[in-house]
Amino acid sequence: MNPMPQLITTKFAPPRISSHAVPREQLLERLGKAHNARLVLVTGGAGYGKTTLLAQWRQILIREGADVAWLSLAPEDETLSLFGADLLGTLLQAGLPLEDNLFKLLEAGTQEGARAFASVLINTIARVSARLYLILDDFQHARDPRITAMMQLLIDRAPTNLHLVLASRDMPGLLLGRLRGMGEVCEIASSELGFSFRESEAFLKACLGDDVKLDVAHSIHDIAAGWPIGLQLMANALKGSPRKQALTPLPQYQAGLADYLAEEVLAPLPQALIDFLQKIAILRRFNAAVAAHVADSLDASELIATLQTQNLFVLPAGNEGGHQWYRLHPLFAEFLGQRLAASPVDVGLLHRKAAQWFEGAGLIAEAARHAILCEDLDVLIELLERSQGSYHSVSNLNQYTRWLDSVPLERLAQHPGILLMGAWSCLLLVQTDKAETWLNALETTQTTTTWTPHISLVRATIALQRDDLARCFALLETLEGRQFTHPLYEQVRSAMYLMCLAYMGMHDRARQYFNAPRTRPLHASTDEIALIFQATGAHAAFIEGDILEAERLASDALHRAERFHGKGSVSACNCAVVLAEALYEGDRIDDAREAITNRLGMLHFSTPTYMIRTAVCYIRLQYHQEGAQRALDYLTRKISGFRALGCPRGIANMLVEQVRILLGNGDWRQSEGPQKALDGLAQEHQNQQTPVDAEIVALATLSRARLTLARQEPEQALKLVDDAQQIADRYQRGQWQAQAGVLRALALEALGRESDAMQLLRGLLDQAYRKGLIRSLLDEGKPLRELLLRLDCRDDAVLESFRLRLADAALQAIPSPSGTPQGAQALSAGESNLLTKREQQIIELLEQSMSNKRIAQTLNLSLETVKWNLKNIYAKLGVAGRYEAIIAARQQMEDD
Repeated sequence: MNPMPQLITTKFAPPRISSHAVPREQLLERLGKAHNARLVLVTGGAGYGKTTLLAQWRQILIREGADVAWLSLAPEDETLSLFGADLLGTLLQAGLPLEDNLFKLLEAGTQEGARAFASVLINTIARVSARLYLILDDFQHARDPRITAMMQLLIDRAPTNLHLVLASRDMPGLLLGRLRGMGEVCEIASSELGFSFRESEAFLKACLGDDVKLDVAHSIHDIAAGWPIGLQLMANALKGSPRKQALTPLPQYQAGLADYLAEEVLAPLPQALIDFLQKIAILRRFNAAVAAHVADSLDASELIATLQTQNLFVLPAGNEGGHQWYRLHPLFAEFLGQRLAASPVDVGLLHRKAAQWFEGAGLIAEAARHAILCEDLDVLIELLERSQGSYHSVSNLNQYTRWLDSVPLERLAQHPGILLMGAWSCLLLVQTDKAETWLNALETTQTTTTWTPHISLVRATIALQRDDLARCFALLETLEGRQFTHPLYEQVRSAMYLMCLAYMGMHDRARQYFNAPRTRPLHASTDEIALIFQATGAHAAFIEGDILEAERLASDALHRAERFHGKGSVSACNCAVVLAEALYEGDRIDDAREAITNRLGMLHFSTPTYMIRTAVCYIRLQYHQEGAQRALDYLTRKISGFRALGCPRGIANMLVEQVRILLGNGDWRQSEGPQKALDGLAQEHQNQQTPVDAEIVALATLSRARLTLARQEPEQALKLVDDAQQIADRYQRGQWQAQAGVLRALALEALGRESDAMQLLRGLLDQAYRKGLIRSLLDEGKPLRELLLRLDCRDDAVLESFRLRLADAALQAIPSPSGTPQGAQALSAGESNLLTKREQQIIELLEQSMSNKRIAQTLNLSLETVKWNLKNIYAKLGVAGRYEAIIAARQQMEDD
């Protein structure tokens, strides 16, 4: 009689890979390099895609000729005998020449029997020539210490053709130090299993269709924080929903998430650990000390260690103040918070404890948040009274201002510091009228001059928010020599002063101020306004025309803003706008779109300058990626919005883009309407007393010059360019100067002065190459390309290469009215060359599923060069992604 128990053979194969599964290219590449590893260890929490990853790798291994044995473990496999029976069963199914009666060695359940069983497996596998991969999924169920000892022996004495692969929710109790030292362990942790945004986007498109909007994809990815099962649950809830293009709370998603987490995550945990988790879920971040204080737990450190060991959605959040900080996965925290609210626990008391601990630790922003959430107004007022000067974050202030709204104004007036902070909160949320009301109350009740400098600073901020840069600058000048003790006020003053200097055209002073000893602390600070100061430095470089410096500064500031305040914070959004504009100017359109996507809503909490620059950047990206009509529709809405705000500079910028797009469509007559409106605005601001006046006049003049050239009136265009050049030079606006130069070259060429035009164009190219001014040239469209094709730069190899790149980009990047790239249109009409040799090489590597980074390494190119070539390939083939490019290239080869 066969002593083996009845086996469930479905355990010997992985679950079927979903048609929506995303190939984990980078992780599979790492696994592919693990051919010398004795052990591959994949650890991660529930729903992180461990099984899918290994199932994808299994398919690759089988295609490569390896033997693969798979075993999916279950809770009932925790004993040595049942585990051994299943292990024997999967090895037999894989074709290993083992005897059924080998199971007898495990019947007694002794350590000696387990060693003998492992020894037979080792000797048998060693006699087989083929590579064998033994994949054990859900290894966390194998809790018997005898199983661990047997697996330790199997790993330590494994023949060279055996590779053990373990997937587990927690770290197995194996001794791996020696193997790690020998480089014979490949480990993939939970932090590496989360989806990147590109993987999330690909997954959502596979589930919901290619029409999923980029903003929605970003929202879902951010909410799920890359957690695959979270993405799956949200995608399931959105399937067939008419709201799938606008992410809104879906009850079926929330119910599905709650069921999954309750069944898969909480069910096996002891109640004490669940209670601890629910209490610390009120904390956006925690360490052992605050967790112990809030949860009244003496063993908080041990409980946190248990959460980490079992991969229970605890993520590291850095070291600060001598503490190791953690945070819960946002979806897990939301789920725990719902359970806490339904429990008899006094949640208000938990928040009071949290406020107390954070205040004691000097973390006033977090203390204030919990003081607000404990719903005790006295706690909040007392906290803010004690902590004047310690406020470091300006995001998430809506609730703060709502609480202050509930306090009678007369009571607030008794606390001028809080009233002033309330006014600042309103300003930072762009609630300008409310801020002015509170400021008036402060002026009325305060009879001393103590608050006069503070009032002047607030009024300067109000002027900035009303786009009155001249008044803002004048008020700031009255504060010269005044040093505010509150860091927030000094940071605000510095950021505004730098902005005013740049827009007044005082760029030398702006650079000196940005790098001066007095502002040096702002470069090291992670406070939000300090980061906005850093973004302002980048914006100052941008408007002067130094795009490369702007990108460097903005990229660094954005990285720090996202790290310390989150992707959706005010500081991160302001930094992202500057970076997106710099990336767009550098002709990195996809990167610019990614930088600005999903931040447009937050930018309502910004100054007119940032709102205008956001709108301009977004319109240009939309024009290139979605077509002229979509951009024109958006422009119509933005013109109405800026008109409602009473922001003529915003209206002028929108009208310029409208004229440019209509001219690009090829009919200058359609451009006359918006140009006349633009000319009317310029007439109202013709005195040019302020930077805002000058900007409106300069934009209108440059736009009229474009239209005049389209009407074939080059002499009039030259006069207009002269006028615009004077303003551009006066305010040292690099992009205006470049645009004026291009328009001048086009006018000279139209007048038959080709030599002058070419000489001017060559100088423009040299400047553009040095400073990164690319789109300011390319956006002038087809006439510029025709000049570029005739320009001779062969005596300068670098400049010639740059000229060729611009000429090629000018062909590909100008959308038709329908949004199809002209490069694709030309190719379909047989007017374009085939792919270059380099582009063909990249296509071949794409077919091998190589990442962009791997392609760069293979061809000895920079990553940016690979991305630039890919963009060219997509434009030539008229496709949107790598897989479509492979198919289109193959079809082209077949047609040839």
